[in-house]
Amino acid sequence: MPIPTAQPGTLQQVIKEIVKFFKETLGADAAVIKTGKASDGGWEAQAEVIETSAHMKKVGVSKPVYDKNFYQISLDKNLNVTSYERKSQTGRSEA
Repeated sequence: MPIPTAQPGTLQQVIKEIVKFFKETLGADAAVIKTGKASDGGWEAQAEVIETSAHMKKVGVSKPVYDKNFYQISLDKNLNVTSYERKSQTGRSEA
């Protein structure tokens, strides 16, 4: 029996596209923490992304240090990303 795939425009497909976008764009895994339909028929979401700290790497810290960043992301009704912006950053943690 074939495994059903998410239909375009479903919540599952929206989450899949957001996770794929952050993996391809930032090379980081994302967790979608909030999503909803936008007034134009697209989608708005917030995602948590764990990224290697560029600042700590720049100053020469030898161990990997990670930042937890929160992004706002918008998709059109065809699930193409139209914008994304980092909204906040929380503490650093070592690997």
